[in-house]
Amino acid sequence: RTYVRTYVRTYVRTYVRTYVRRTYVRTYVRTYVRTYVRTYVRTYVRTYVRTYVRTYVRTYVRTYVRTYVRTYVRTYVRTYVRTYVRTYVRTYVRTYVRTYVRYVRYVTYVTLRTYVRTYVRTYVRTYVRTYVRTYYVRTYVLRTYYYYYIL
Repeated sequence: RTYVRTYVRTYVRTYVRTYVRRTYVRTYVRTYVRTYVRTYVRTYVRTYVRTYVRTYVRTYVRTYVRTYVRTYVRTYVRTYVRTYVRTYVRTYVRTYVRTYVRYVRYVTYVTLRTYVRTYVRTYVRTYVRTYVRTYYVRTYVLRTYYYYYIL
């Protein structure tokens, strides 16, 4: 017998921080995929031993030996898939104001400069892990019977 189960979970988080000159936006997307595979193997071994001893006095000795051997093997296969998506958006705004005064003509020069820079970074990481575990192997004898009949 084999059983297969799959679980999928996704998480989305968004953080927004605003300062006087800066604004930060962060978005996190996480997806979890889990699959479980279970297999059960059962084996049965039965042995019968019958012996008859007969004499002239009519006495019967019967011996029954019944042994059952059951073996259970359970294996679990787990697979973890994790993906991380991170995006960073950074904007820088800088303004420079410079004034120049020349004494020759008494003319004032005012220059305004504005710099806008935007950085966008995206990281995608995927982790795949697979675990195979065998938890226990049990072999045990269930029953043994001995019968003696004298008739």
